[in-house]
Amino acid sequence: MENSASGGRHNLSFGPALRLRNALRAGIQTPDSYSFYSSGRSGRATQLVITPSRKEHSVYQGEKFFVSCSSNATNVQRVMWTGPEGQQITDYTGSVPQNNIQRIYVEDGRSGHKGVDLVFENISRTDRGSYTCSANVDGKEEFVSFQLFVHKLIDFEDTPTVQYLEEDRDSIVRCDVDGDPAPTIAWIVKGKKVKYEGKFSQDTENPNHLIVHNATLEDAGEYQCRAMQLSSMTSNIESLRIDVKVHHKPRSSNNNNDQAYSYVSGTVNLTCEAIAEPKANFSWMKDQETLMPSDRVQIINFPNKSILQLTVADPNMFGDYECVAENHLGTLERVIILERGSKPAKPTLKVTKAEVNALHLSMNAQNHPDMPIMGFRVQYKKAGDDWSFAHATEFKKGESYVIHNLTDDTLYVIRAYAKNAAGLSDYSDEAMERTKKVEAMNVTSFSSPLTSCSFVFFFSSLLAAYLISL
Repeated sequence: MENSASGGRHNLSFGPALRLRNALRAGIQTPDSYSFYSSGRSGRATQLVITPSRKEHSVYQGEKFFVSCSSNATNVQRVMWTGPEGQQITDYTGSVPQNNIQRIYVEDGRSGHKGVDLVFENISRTDRGSYTCSANVDGKEEFVSFQLFVHKLIDFEDTPTVQYLEEDRDSIVRCDVDGDPAPTIAWIVKGKKVKYEGKFSQDTENPNHLIVHNATLEDAGEYQCRAMQLSSMTSNIESLRIDVKVHHKPRSSNNNNDQAYSYVSGTVNLTCEAIAEPKANFSWMKDQETLMPSDRVQIINFPNKSILQLTVADPNMFGDYECVAENHLGTLERVIILERGSKPAKPTLKVTKAEVNALHLSMNAQNHPDMPIMGFRVQYKKAGDDWSFAHATEFKKGESYVIHNLTDDTLYVIRAYAKNAAGLSDYSDEAMERTKKVEAMNVTSFSSPLTSCSFVFFFSSLLAAYLISL
């Protein structure tokens, strides 16, 4: 603990002041061991005591705090507190309604008229300054003071937690931060502390902001603005995570196909994917005309994908379809060629094996020389249900065709479609099969010459003998 006569200062405010704040929040009385004798106006030691015994107190804006002033002398009169402007603090908690209590007020101390506590509620930075306790002690006017420092915690104010860079341009990531003492800033990008060279530099107008030069998609990720406060009285550190994204023009996805097949009366989906930030707007064109939804054309848009669903009503619908994806940074154009293909042959379907919860199938369809069969789509339902309630599953050609997770002892109706690059065939003839019934477990008979009646008599006799032995 510091010596009050030396005028020394603690480097950090984690000693008596912290214990005092904790005591205040917990409703615990402040220890008398923090008391000290100060110097009066005459230069001699005075018996007027401030507790806790510090000439300087450091607190944060918004906190609660109190200081006690008292004396153990025999004759103590007119104990009072005055503020930084010399104004007397006279508001007592008992003199006004509780909900009208001032932020700064006094309360009777633990020693009755010999002491007065000075209480701060929701401390403001305007409360900084020197506070003096005065009293008449044994006929002499005595004075003792302390200096109050009010710090402001780190505040990131309105810094956005999602920010954007512009591709191929120098862009700024903002960190608007305030505090007292004024915080210093360090940047961490993807887990590494930033060095102001090459890719990154400080903004000359606002050193807390980070400049990212010639931004690319690789510069997206998590950025941290770390703010640090340090003074002879306090230290503090806080970090704000910022999700940084990069605005860029639409780019083609690796999942795109430039060719598709269908047949007259068939249905086909043309898919166009484009990655962009902000998200791209999609449109479709054929023969220099923009396509609009109709009974033959449906357009289904997702954040990074557009599907053009066509019902091919006549041969004129084959040809080139252009997908256009655009945002304010650029445009991506893709052409998908829809060619006439061959409709798959109607498949054959047979149930080869029935189990309790599964049915094994055999399926086949004649290949077209230029359009081989790629797989099958199988629909199945319980007998009596409508096909609108049917389940469906897809199989690749040549794999094991087994429908799982069925209900035991239930009659199912099944049909299949063959699939090639041009689409689906007509469905097969329907097949019906019942899953097997769960059989009850057989009870193994005792390998004993005893009949069931004699066994019951034998067991009863054993039970009776056991009960008698108890």
